[in-house]
Amino acid sequence: MLDLERIAEVAQEIARATFGAKWVEDVRVEPTSTWTGEDALQVMVVLHPSGARLLSKAGKASGMLGKLGDKLDRMGEPRFAFVSYATQEELDASDDPEC
Repeated sequence: MLDLERIAEVAQEIARATFGAKWVEDVRVEPTSTWTGEDALQVMVVLHPSGARLLSKAGKASGMLGKLGDKLDRMGEPRFAFVSYATQEELDASDDPEC
């Protein structure tokens, strides 16, 4: 298995190629598991607020998922990558204990 830092680098390369480098602010990767208990990855792509509109463009989000899965598989990473998207503002709001 690849380390999380390397997976984040790969995911960031693919996200920038898919959405454009200026729209991708960060990529975060954490270990998780599937509903069956198998090891998996949670990949969070942090988009610039103006870049969030790109998610609705035909096939961008699914293209990112497919490319990332293919690349990780070729690199010998067996874990499935769940990919989510948010702006930094959305992430900050989700961490707010008053919400």
